[in-house]
Amino acid sequence: MSTNSKGGYVRTEQDMINATMALRLRSKGMTYQKIADELGISKTAAYHRVQVALAAIPAEAVDEYRRLETDRLDNLLELAMKKVESEDKGFLFAIDRVLAIMDRRAKLLGLDSPVKHEVITLDYIQSEILRLESELGEQGADTQGAETR
Repeated sequence: MSTNSKGGYVRTEQDMINATMALRLRSKGMTYQKIADELGISKTAAYHRVQVALAAIPAEAVDEYRRLETDRLDNLLELAMKKVESEDKGFLFAIDRVLAIMDRRAKLLGLDSPVKHEVITLDYIQSEILRLESELGEQGADTQGAETR
């Protein structure tokens, strides 16, 4: 990367070529360590190159990739379901494959997004009870003072 006049960094064409090469290796299933070894860089640099390349992919391309992957998973699911429905030897394994495909599809489409939970501890409940009791006590004292006037 080269620096610009404001002290920031500008990615050069070679930087993007390097990032693309790292992403290609990653898309072939290589680990970051194997990418680093292949390119003669550190594991951290390999990770950053892949992230730079991913960030440069337009959203439309990501949507198209997601559609293609969904189609592939749907085709695999259809084949696996035929094996499940046949109930011949190996159909239990096919059930496992169906579940794995469904899990991958759900992850790809974001169907398994984390659900937010609110956790209230007993200490919090007890402190709220004490706060409300003291608030009620103050209001009771104010009410009694007003009645004696």
